[in-house]
Amino acid sequence: MVLTVLIAAAVALPETLPDGRRLTAGDRCSLLSINGKDEGLTREIIRESRVGGRPVWDIVIHQSLPGRQFDMRDHFVLDRRTLSPIALDNRRAGVEHVRLAYRAGRVTGTRLDKGTTIAVDVALPAPVWEGNLWGTTIAALPLQAGKTYTVPFYQYDKGLGSFVFTVTGSESVPTPAGPVEAWTVDVDVGGKTRPTYLIGKNGAELGYRAGAFGERPGGDCSALD
Repeated sequence: MVLTVLIAAAVALPETLPDGRRLTAGDRCSLLSINGKDEGLTREIIRESRVGGRPVWDIVIHQSLPGRQFDMRDHFVLDRRTLSPIALDNRRAGVEHVRLAYRAGRVTGTRLDKGTTIAVDVALPAPVWEGNLWGTTIAALPLQAGKTYTVPFYQYDKGLGSFVFTVTGSESVPTPAGPVEAWTVDVDVGGKTRPTYLIGKNGAELGYRAGAFGERPGGDCSALD
């Protein structure tokens, strides 16, 4: 009986965690708004690649708010099947802020703290996903109405934690190509604000709402790498 339960759990577990096979390569542009006013852009590029023969997703997310002098570019390398992180580098205003490598139960690297570079070396007691990557992680889940998903993460400022994603409903989202039906997914990471992400039922990330901040499909991101 115990063996049967363990086998069933092992089979069921991957269905509740991110599965990179749900993602598709692409290049999307979104408008960033603050208090309802468009102030910037986000460009997300997802590419298939290989690292040492291992299939990976190579993902760049570049956010720019020129009027607020904010420019941040995240580059993720993730296992293409499990979406588990392999590497991250984060640049702010063109300056490297964080560089991480995930290997055999540890994450190591460097990050800037008030202008000083400090070492990162953290033991990971269990598998984690990348805590700086929200919408793409949600899009890789088997979303269903009313379901809740818990995904452990490591994030360079917050350390170890867990996302709690809850599918609260659905709505139609306008896009340049026409309206798309999307899941509404609330995100709980233990803070006061719970962003709502919009994930197309076709698997596409379609933006979010988080207090005064929002993101929706549109804009011209050709100036962002």
